[in-house]
Amino acid sequence: MRRIVVGVLILSAAGGAFAAKQLIGRPAGSLAVDVAGRTVHVRKGTTLGEAMTGFALQPHPGDVLDVNGRPVRRGAVRGRVLVNGRSAAHALGLRAGDSITVVDGHSRREALTRRVTRVRGGMPTDPQFSVAYARGEEIVVRGALSHELVSAHFHADGPATVRKVVALTFDDGPWPSSTGRILNELRRLHVRATFFVIGYLAQQYPELVRRELRLGMVVGNHSYNHPQVPPFDQLPIPLLRDEIGLNQRILTRLGVRTHLFRPPGGSVSPSVVRAAEAVGDRVVLWSVDPTDWQPGVSAARVAQRVLSSVRPGSIVILHDGGGDRSATLAALPRIVKGIRARGLRFVVL
Repeated sequence: MRRIVVGVLILSAAGGAFAAKQLIGRPAGSLAVDVAGRTVHVRKGTTLGEAMTGFALQPHPGDVLDVNGRPVRRGAVRGRVLVNGRSAAHALGLRAGDSITVVDGHSRREALTRRVTRVRGGMPTDPQFSVAYARGEEIVVRGALSHELVSAHFHADGPATVRKVVALTFDDGPWPSSTGRILNELRRLHVRATFFVIGYLAQQYPELVRRELRLGMVVGNHSYNHPQVPPFDQLPIPLLRDEIGLNQRILTRLGVRTHLFRPPGGSVSPSVVRAAEAVGDRVVLWSVDPTDWQPGVSAARVAQRVLSSVRPGSIVILHDGGGDRSATLAALPRIVKGIRARGLRFVVL
């Protein structure tokens, strides 16, 4: 934003008025200069510095902002006083017809740093559908002053390697009537799992989230409200960011450092991936879905659907919230026993 200061109109203090008076010469021995479109007569030999002092021509500084728009260095961007549209030294002698303008400092965003790291052990893809790892490069962009994360990308440059592991994941909790019981069963079975929690439920039942952490489970972001109409990937981008960001802030207060985001209904698009990346999360979907959320489904049916589809590297989606999850709970021992019988071990994401 450019601010033009009319020097002769902004003098209020007696000292400033006196200084200005010393600059103003009689028409016979003066120079006519332009200050913001207004002609002012000053004595011959007046320098730019003297005019700035006499007419209180002082540009306001701007701030350096972090990547989120918050000031990180206040007043660090200096304004300028221009003569005929160009920067000039204070010692410059003014000439007849010169034009003086004041330009405030423009607040600007901090510079960015870009770090490229070779990941030899491999990284999951984004979005992730299975527990597979590809070699490639991780590119992390942060604010140079604030060190706030802007984005984190992984570019694979080779085929993915599938390991003999399976990840159990649970969505839509924490749920007061079922999450605790499912945690008890996982503990009994010596299985760690990944829980994608909904923000407003985490606010209502924070102790269940804390218990997940104490038991060694991984907690991921499943949006704040779990919107489904319209599909998550069709929400306006500002709303996408709010759904992800608000839940992340809630989980952070509960001691969760999220790295994973699962969109409601698995509704994904490049915009969803970018919105998750902006807060440092990778989008995680699944490869095995027994639809344990269906009303009336039996435990035997849930277990059969999982075991008929599971493979090395599978990510299984189950639910600990959203309704009656007694079938899911009852199916867990059979699911765990069947997966282990195939020589597969359980991992968290």
